[in-house]
Amino acid sequence: MDDWDVAIVGGGILGTSIAYWVASRYDGRIAVLEREARVGEHASRRNTGVVHRPFYLHPTRARTFARASQVSYGLWKRYAAERKLPWSAVGTLKVARVEEEVKALEENLQFAAANGMDPKEVELLDGRDVAKLEPNVACAAALHAKTDTVVDYGALTEAVRADAEALGVRFLTHFPVDAVEANPYGVVLMAGAYRPWVRTRFLLNCAGGEAVRLAHEAGVATEYADLHFRGDYWIVGAEAGGLVGRNVYTVPRHPDLPFLDPHWVVRVDGRREIGPNAVPVPGPYAYEGLFRHAPGWAARAFEPPAGNKLRFALSRTFLTLSAREMVSALSRGEMSRRVQRFIPRLREGDLVARGFAGIRANVVDRRGGLVKEAIEVAGPRSYHILNYNSPGATGAPAYGAYLVDRLAARGDLDHLGKNTKSRSPWTWESVAGPMGLAS
Repeated sequence: MDDWDVAIVGGGILGTSIAYWVASRYDGRIAVLEREARVGEHASRRNTGVVHRPFYLHPTRARTFARASQVSYGLWKRYAAERKLPWSAVGTLKVARVEEEVKALEENLQFAAANGMDPKEVELLDGRDVAKLEPNVACAAALHAKTDTVVDYGALTEAVRADAEALGVRFLTHFPVDAVEANPYGVVLMAGAYRPWVRTRFLLNCAGGEAVRLAHEAGVATEYADLHFRGDYWIVGAEAGGLVGRNVYTVPRHPDLPFLDPHWVVRVDGRREIGPNAVPVPGPYAYEGLFRHAPGWAARAFEPPAGNKLRFALSRTFLTLSAREMVSALSRGEMSRRVQRFIPRLREGDLVARGFAGIRANVVDRRGGLVKEAIEVAGPRSYHILNYNSPGATGAPAYGAYLVDRLAARGDLDHLGKNTKSRSPWTWESVAGPMGLAS
């Protein structure tokens, strides 16, 4: 049995950032358990690659995410410069296709100010001004977020891993946690093919698409279920890629499900992609195909609490949207038609190949509703982060510091000694004030 003081399950951008903060503040045996050969292999690498500014986040309902996004922007910008990693502030247009949607943009402008954005970073444009900026975007108005930036989150995660390792963190890769068992001596994390198994005095669950399963293994969060939605993207050919030079999002037609609306995305290597859809899949790694995963649904449907998923499956939202999303997953034409509403010159033939697919894990509550914000659940010698979705990668550095502050206040890290080693690249002082953390 390999013993650790803190074990973090999940080597994504959040788990890796938390590992850095724990090791920069404390001395002890700290491990990150990652199922893949490298960190950031799933949601952290399979996202839009945008460092989002918090113009669309409600300043009170999404206060922690909004604050984390605002603070993390500066952290990521300096970090990318120091590590010589890609950083391209291409900007984002959030468009209102009809006049009735302009009110949502006006509200977002207020959010931007309340969340601390500089007024010079964001402006509301009418359709004529948008046409001057991006002639191929058709809309009634748009919010122009000038400092939205595209990056390589996979490379950023790997760089943070290196900094965490320099502080003494061990990354145990190829360790898929199959089972969690608490006993008087600690929490045992088991992986069938991996030896030795891990015993830790404190477990932090940041396992993304498997976080709910592991929480249930630990005997907590049993009132929640999870559902997984795959988002498929299409690559736009080089010639049509010149149609628009910025990211383009739309005012969501379904505000409770904003991930259903397609985007025009600028990649850090200059490629353009459109998507996503939101196809239900039975697990966090079902990146390809539709019908090949049908057998997995039988097992998932009856996992407790099954009532949560049944209520969602019978909801008007699911019944209305699921068929359309299936069509868009199978049809290049359907995806192009959805984007033509705001980029009319795009043609079906401009979509030359399938791009990446990412999977979003959404928590479902007892009423069958999709939970919007991240959930924190304490357990015996453990703490679990569920539903950590967009803009999760953006806010990871500051949110990670916030979590370490929460754990310290709860006494979960009292068994660790204080760290006297040098801290780089991020210092606690650069985050504590803006995030309202203890110094």
